[in-house]
Amino acid sequence: MVVERAASQQYAFRVLLVLVAGLVTALASSLLGLEAQQVLALTAFLMTIYATLLLWTYRLPFAFLGVSALFLLGVLDVEYFVEHSHLDVIAFLIAMMTIVGYLEEDRFFEFIAQEIVRRVGVNFRATFLVVVFLSGFLAPLVDEVTSILVMLSVVLPLSGKIGVDPLPLVIASIFATNIGSAMTPLGNPVGVLVAFESGLTFSDFLARAAPVSALSLVVAAAILMHLFRGYIEEGNALASQRFTDGWSVASLERRTLYRDASVFSATILFIAAHHVLEEALGLPKNSLLLAAPLMVAGLIMLLDPSRGFHALETKVEWPTLVFFLLLFASVGALEKTGVVEVLSKSLGSLSASGVGAFMGAFTLSSSLMSAFMDNVIAVAILSRVVHELGAQGFHTEPFWWLTLFSAVYAGNLSPIGSTANIVALSVLEKRLGRSAGFKEWLRVGLPVTAATLALGFAAVYLQIP
Repeated sequence: MVVERAASQQYAFRVLLVLVAGLVTALASSLLGLEAQQVLALTAFLMTIYATLLLWTYRLPFAFLGVSALFLLGVLDVEYFVEHSHLDVIAFLIAMMTIVGYLEEDRFFEFIAQEIVRRVGVNFRATFLVVVFLSGFLAPLVDEVTSILVMLSVVLPLSGKIGVDPLPLVIASIFATNIGSAMTPLGNPVGVLVAFESGLTFSDFLARAAPVSALSLVVAAAILMHLFRGYIEEGNALASQRFTDGWSVASLERRTLYRDASVFSATILFIAAHHVLEEALGLPKNSLLLAAPLMVAGLIMLLDPSRGFHALETKVEWPTLVFFLLLFASVGALEKTGVVEVLSKSLGSLSASGVGAFMGAFTLSSSLMSAFMDNVIAVAILSRVVHELGAQGFHTEPFWWLTLFSAVYAGNLSPIGSTANIVALSVLEKRLGRSAGFKEWLRVGLPVTAATLALGFAAVYLQIP
């Protein structure tokens, strides 16, 4: 009873904080000279952000209330809502989550991951590196949330078997997942959003983002190995003592393995070749990028309806997708009322100080936004800013890559910077009663984020004509 009352009081206090922060936002934006509708749009959007930070479980009700307020106050209309809800991104994610969820039910990814780890043996240093690189290269093939859930199914039993604290291994897996997710548009909702907004193809990601992310993964692995050197030495000593039994893996029939591998490979190949096929067939840009996962998901539900529909109903993160849809609409309100134009002109004014300084300011701003308001939310805003910069005459492609790298890499700076972070820490706390404090996270996250961001920035800057 006492615990429930304390929880209720804490909830009421946080709701009050959100309301007060919204009031402060409205007053501050009015004092800065924004117009009435701009104040309303900015306040509604930021109150959703405040609720996300302070009341994560209740972020969706605040998103509903925020968008409804925008409709009632005349800031949004139905046509603009539909136009800016990014239904293409939402449909893509629904289809991919259905496909991955269907394969997850067979424990396909868990089988592959555990087989790789099992073959490493008793060397915990090698196991640590395998976890890092497996996390980094799995994420761009599925998505960051699926990847981290698969890796947790490997990391938690592995750490328990050896007898080491799972938290450092989980943090290393999270960081690698976020960094690797930038290699393709599939790895992160951020990548999907950037791809659809910019028109960059899967091949563009492989050519420009994948090498940078792979190198960033190597740099991050070296930093993590150094920061966790004592932990790794302890793991080596314990592994040699305790790793005497065989590693138990998820069993998978050969027929099921071949079927799942075929489904997964076909999906990836279709998406990877979408740009070439679109040009050959004379189709509009990104039409096959959306059609490929929809087609595979449809075939799954047609040929295996019970499990296919079960994956659609239970494996798709419906609350998260609805939240994204409403949030995209809120960002559309910022664009409609001119808030995005004000922000982009403020950034554009820095261009007089030189290209490097301008890009540096953009990277710093987008990184801080991504780290402390979730990177998908940050990119929803930044994509409108980049479009506005394009309207002002700037060459936008470098800014799309900076948006991608800043959002994904800076997601490692705080526990709330990425959905993968929140999911992994929630699972860890639920199963083991363990979590990471902000200081503990920052001690590792700051050097990893700084090094990878510097690398990403340098890669983009050096390729400017």
